[in-house]
Amino acid sequence: MGKDIVGEALSYTKDGFVGEWMKWILLIICTLIQGITFNIVPLATGYIFRIYSGEKPAPQIDRWGKLFVDGWKINIVMILYAIPAIIIAMVFGVFAFVPAFFSPVASGQTPNVMALAGVFVGLGITMVVILVLFLFAYMGVVRLGKTEKIGEAFNFHAINETISNGVGWLGYIGYYILLWLIAIIFIVIMMILAIIPLVGWLLIFVIAPLWAVFTARYMVNIYEAGE
Repeated sequence: MGKDIVGEALSYTKDGFVGEWMKWILLIICTLIQGITFNIVPLATGYIFRIYSGEKPAPQIDRWGKLFVDGWKINIVMILYAIPAIIIAMVFGVFAFVPAFFSPVASGQTPNVMALAGVFVGLGITMVVILVLFLFAYMGVVRLGKTEKIGEAFNFHAINETISNGVGWLGYIGYYILLWLIAIIFIVIMMILAIIPLVGWLLIFVIAPLWAVFTARYMVNIYEAGE
């Protein structure tokens, strides 16, 4: 299963763009427009929406108005997922730092071990809650692409059922960690390219959009394993 999920995502990306130069150029243009407009014109995200829908091979880049609308659907979902994460972070942050603020540390005395422990426990709980929220969020946006309904991105029962019937929660977390390890390798490659004057930066703009395609298809493969 692991080989299928990773290998298929790589093949999907390669087959969809290597040789399909016009599609690749249009994806780069969409990415540049989205970056220049600070995500206000999310054309690249709108294209990712189409990948989330399960289209195979990689879809064409057309119907620009729909790209814009679909991009904002994903933006809205991610903002809504981020709101409780921010609130939880603030709540636990207050509970964590208030004891430290009133501890002897503030007056230059011996550190209050309990206060410092509260800080780390609060931060730890916050990180765990945010991780759980965004594990649902990533599957949520895939479900959004499949159904085209924003509400379905928050159908936690259905998302949980899909994950449980497919790779399982431990498997999903494992794939999530694996994706981050692959991302680190990708980032290192980008940093090496950045050292090369002009040509390196040009290559980054050319290659970087494909990472988004690979990641999207990777998540779709995880989701479809439980369908």
